[in-house]
Amino acid sequence: MTTWKPWSPEEEALLSKHWGNGEPTKTIATLFPARSAAAVLKHGYDMGLGPRECGRPCFSPVWEGAKHALAGGKKMTSNELAALLKVTPHAVQKQMRLRHGTEVRIGGFDVRAHAPHVIRWTLGTGPDAPAPKRKSRKEINRAFSRRMRKDPEYCARQNLRARLRYAEKTGKLIRRDPAASWIGTPLPGATA
Repeated sequence: MTTWKPWSPEEEALLSKHWGNGEPTKTIATLFPARSAAAVLKHGYDMGLGPRECGRPCFSPVWEGAKHALAGGKKMTSNELAALLKVTPHAVQKQMRLRHGTEVRIGGFDVRAHAPHVIRWTLGTGPDAPAPKRKSRKEINRAFSRRMRKDPEYCARQNLRARLRYAEKTGKLIRRDPAASWIGTPLPGATA
């Protein structure tokens, strides 16, 4: 006894009509009460209707939170969004890369003196903000020197090195003789 029921031409026409509409296969299977979703899918492939394009819409709580945070034209970095949403910066960056150019764009940059420029994201499509001009090696070194001149520890180390170089150059540096290094050190086991 066979339990398989042949497909009627009307059922095949109905399946062809709904095959490419993007709905899930389970939704289409409700039109055929005597058939399972797997049977509907198999028969559609057997008819040569091609692959189904019925992927679920992509939902991400990180993206939903980022959309809410960026509403109203706000511009935020990935780290700021991650801190606000209590997720990792990597999770935010992944969502921004997926939607860059379609739902989100680069709204600006954080220009920092001694680090790469950080992207500030904003909602919307359109052209990205132009990247700031990169500093030359000379400008980077000049900014570093200015910062270091304000650091007292760095200045003290530089002065000490300069004094040592000057003493070596003028012959006034007296180095300790390694052969006499034992003088002044207590002998093992001796008490003072």
